[in-house]
Amino acid sequence: MAALVDPVPQRAAEVARAYGISPRMTSRIADLAGHVDGAVIATPNHVHRSVALDCIDAGIGVLIEKPLATSYDEGREIVEAAERTGVALAVGYCLRFRADVVFLKELLDAGYFGRPMRFVHQAGSLGGWAPLSAYNLDRKTAGGGVLVVTASHFLDRMLFFWGFPDGVALRDDGFDGPEANCTTLFRYSDKDLTGMGRYSKTAPLPFGMVLETDRGVVRVADAEGAAIRFIEHRHPSLEQVVRPRSAAPVDDDVFRLQIRDFVGACRERRAPRVDGRQGLDSLRLIEALYAHRQPLAESWYEAP
Repeated sequence: MAALVDPVPQRAAEVARAYGISPRMTSRIADLAGHVDGAVIATPNHVHRSVALDCIDAGIGVLIEKPLATSYDEGREIVEAAERTGVALAVGYCLRFRADVVFLKELLDAGYFGRPMRFVHQAGSLGGWAPLSAYNLDRKTAGGGVLVVTASHFLDRMLFFWGFPDGVALRDDGFDGPEANCTTLFRYSDKDLTGMGRYSKTAPLPFGMVLETDRGVVRVADAEGAAIRFIEHRHPSLEQVVRPRSAAPVDDDVFRLQIRDFVGACRERRAPRVDGRQGLDSLRLIEALYAHRQPLAESWYEAP
């Protein structure tokens, strides 16, 4: 850790004490020019753009916590600035570093399970929103609700697996604020593939994806080290666990893997695994979903 930047110096000092470190501490990004190679931007979503542009202008590569920004236009500004100056730009979709995600992509590309036909992904938990800064209670500062906070990790993987859909739909309970529950629909006409997502901040839903192909059903839980399971239509009583034969130990800490990749991108002047253009595609998909939003009917209020 080379430096901590916070507009409130006391907060930076508290972090340094808590971790027993002695970094440079300042309230201005400009003070870091020439002193650091890369910065992690872990600020409220609505200031990602301004902080990222200040870093990029100072020649500092950036790893921006997801989402890249709160709008596609702001995200495009960040991407174009990074491409113009040649600094590294990574977006914090850390789950792309999970070994099962990488392996599943290889299997899908190889057609191992057959032709994908439809999928469902879901993730839900009790607990609502962390109120520490309250930025996530405002749609303008957060960019959205559970779709941005929870679902966007799968949207990134969906784009990684199959590209951009040509049809989307969204139902949520956000009204004018950030939604706590939503369902999403996707269509890939060229692949004859459809999909659905279910996300909640008020109900526990097992995290994972089920994919039906013309040969069987694939199940993947959203957990580090989770197995990829396959049930063929012709042998419905059997469940195969699909894994690489390599016995080499795998680092399954996605945050550490993400940082290593970002450091390598800064040092080697290469693109990180999840780069700005991919983060921009995620923003485009989120905006497309919100553009098609309809109210989610629930039992505790009268549906419009």
